[in-house]
Amino acid sequence: MVANAVIIARPLWPVLRRAARFLADGGYRVEEATSWSKLLDSGLSVGLLSGILLGEHGDTAEELEVIRRFRERKGALGVPIILVGGMNALLRAEKFVSSGVDLVLPADLRPDDLVERARPLLRYGSLYQSLSESNRELRELSMRDDLTGLPNRRQFSQDLVRNAEMARRIGRCLSCIIVDIDDFKRINDDFGHPEGDSVIRQFGQVIHSAKRAYDTVARLGGDEFAWLLMDADPDQALHAAGRAHHMVSGTTFEVAGKPVKLTASFGVSSLLPGVEQSADDLVANADRALYWGKESGKNIVRFYPPKKAERDAETDSHLS
Repeated sequence: MVANAVIIARPLWPVLRRAARFLADGGYRVEEATSWSKLLDSGLSVGLLSGILLGEHGDTAEELEVIRRFRERKGALGVPIILVGGMNALLRAEKFVSSGVDLVLPADLRPDDLVERARPLLRYGSLYQSLSESNRELRELSMRDDLTGLPNRRQFSQDLVRNAEMARRIGRCLSCIIVDIDDFKRINDDFGHPEGDSVIRQFGQVIHSAKRAYDTVARLGGDEFAWLLMDADPDQALHAAGRAHHMVSGTTFEVAGKPVKLTASFGVSSLLPGVEQSADDLVANADRALYWGKESGKNIVRFYPPKKAERDAETDSHLS
């Protein structure tokens, strides 16, 4: 289904079939359905609908229930519903309206008259869906980092809370990696901020390419990135960080048209099942690990808390 679509469900009345041509001439994409159950189809793209025309001829109680259930769907409140029927529909118009129908019309109208009376509602439906799509795009943009196109800190914070709660409920690990570029200030100082922005974009692509499909990699600000790994224990998170570390070391970045090698430091932390730690603790501990790595020479992967020092030392030896 494409945008500006109109569904005509159960077109038993001839006027509905004839109206389809007028609607198509008016720029609407018309789809006919043999049953009202189309409104409850899980595959129906409600957000693309400018309106629905229903042919009334059946069990009123069942029809009212379909309308109520459709109105409960996300985005369905802005979709106009126009019901066309005989005397049964007209006598029960109040019930249909109270269930969510916007307009009840007699089936003996001429098709051009029907379309003319329906047009204001269909225009409203098109406008509503256009505004909804614009708002959705704005919401998505507000969750994206302008420089890299990755999720921003706001999106990361939401994903962090959601994943931490999920991990707690199902008793699985959740890990976080905080990473930034070593000596990034020197790039800005030597080449200028536009070149620094270019390096951040390139670096973000490398880290993003290292993640699993269901992980979140976000830019927190500056040259700092966060990587959230669902169902990853400390060993798995360290392995992922080590893999990304090698990818960064093996990548040639372009700075002012010249090839440049960069290094990065990685801080890793995990929430374990049954351990009383918050989502904020997870990120704070990854931050501590990152700064511990900076203090111990940079270009390194560190795990926090310090009781993992022996494992860190082993990891460091593999990365050196």
